[in-house]
Amino acid sequence: MFIDFADANHSVPEEIDVCIVGAGVMALAMASHLSAHSRRRILLVEEGDLVDTEAASSVPAEANSGDVHSAVASSRARGFGGSSRRWGGQALPFTPLDLSHRPFLPELDGWPVDWEELNRFYPAADRFLGLSPLPFDADLWRSEKVTAPFQHGRDLELMISKYSPHPYLASVHRRPIESSRQVDCLLHAKVASLGLDQDGRHVRKVRIRSPQGRETVLAARVVVLCAGGIENARILLASPQPGGCAIGNQADLVGRYYQDHVGFYAARLIPQDWGAFRHLFASFVPGNQKYLPKLQLSQALQRRDGLLNVTGNLDVQEADDSPRHSARKIFRTLLRRNRHGQDQRASFKDLWRLLRATPQTLDLLTAHFIDHRIALPRKGRFFLMANAECEPLHGSRITLGEQRDAYGLLRPVVKWLISDLTFQALQTYGHALKRSLEPAGIAMVELSPYLVDPSANWKERAYSLYHHMGATRMAASPSEGVVDGQGRVHGIDNLYIAGTSILPTGSASNPSYTALALALRTADHVLNHS
Repeated sequence: MFIDFADANHSVPEEIDVCIVGAGVMALAMASHLSAHSRRRILLVEEGDLVDTEAASSVPAEANSGDVHSAVASSRARGFGGSSRRWGGQALPFTPLDLSHRPFLPELDGWPVDWEELNRFYPAADRFLGLSPLPFDADLWRSEKVTAPFQHGRDLELMISKYSPHPYLASVHRRPIESSRQVDCLLHAKVASLGLDQDGRHVRKVRIRSPQGRETVLAARVVVLCAGGIENARILLASPQPGGCAIGNQADLVGRYYQDHVGFYAARLIPQDWGAFRHLFASFVPGNQKYLPKLQLSQALQRRDGLLNVTGNLDVQEADDSPRHSARKIFRTLLRRNRHGQDQRASFKDLWRLLRATPQTLDLLTAHFIDHRIALPRKGRFFLMANAECEPLHGSRITLGEQRDAYGLLRPVVKWLISDLTFQALQTYGHALKRSLEPAGIAMVELSPYLVDPSANWKERAYSLYHHMGATRMAASPSEGVVDGQGRVHGIDNLYIAGTSILPTGSASNPSYTALALALRTADHVLNHS
């Protein structure tokens, strides 16, 4: 059931087997897995609200420094469901090369988990997100002209990413928790700090605070931090041990190696063969499942040239009154079932635009209902948006600042540094696009001037993709990372971390899917060893 910690009349559970900090994607996955396979009493500790409103879910802006502004406030959400309130539920797995030792990353000796082991848990992540079992490299195109430039051994690989049909996880998990006798969710309760016992190997105290200043201390056999890529590090840094060292920070690694993905408009694409162009880039929508075509820098090219990973997809820019925009607005209105007021008038206006643009509207309907694709507008402007991996840098880090939040706790400061390895990968990716698309007659490729002009400051055009990673990274040794291969904090027997903060490297894929697979693996470990 749900308990409002801001209400002093509501009591806090006294017997807790597993305390999970957070109520977002990782927390809900772990709670679901643990409750389905055991009788453990589970408590989710969530600082936000149950109601999905912008005011309730907003996160105060944190201080930023470094090479690129990392979107730490606009990209995060607090409240039941966490950042699934805002994400699209996109999934694409990491590659074997992403997890391996790469000589050009001297401060990292690969992951403590190999790809075969990680791959065992992707199917469980699929089931949790409601994804189809279709392989991510499945040939949905069935067109030799389209797929030939991306065959094995070429510069780019053709992949598909999947979208969850129910990305807002609160809508799926709210009712089961409301009726559960095993899982409780404590709302308006932020973890201020953790406390260890005398031997320094077990967390015995989870100190929580409400916005009104109410405080209490929880005790649990197992504690799992699922508070997010920034907040996990903040909680550890705010939890000093005797002697002043923060929990897990004996090697000064908590908060370090912070990463995000670089977003970059790599090129403008000018279609030459419209049929092939549309066939290559239009998203697939069979049933309630969406598949987005992706062009990824091939593992062979990455390995040969010592490159970070880059993937990319089509970005379409068109007029606000275009038929496609109108169709989307109508669909969203119907989805919300809001049939009165301004939204209704807007829907009538959009419907009229669709009726006036009959040829384009027929194209939309044919693409959706017959081809099971999302139509691309002939009058649109097309760009290839690249998602680039960043080098894990020791100086890229999260620290505690001097300002305090609404709970009276020190806010984190995010310093995101980017090396030229990312730029080299982006340049290679841009030229690979030209070598792949132009000779095939699919599209002309006009590379961003920031990729070809040596005097241009490419970091001015780089932007955050809201993927906060690496600040409590996993490694086989406590001298190299904060948690081990199971997600357990080095030296602490009952403290685990799940989420993107434990990823040693970021690949170029949306990281939550891989973090989710690792969270389910950690849940298995908790079941068998705690």
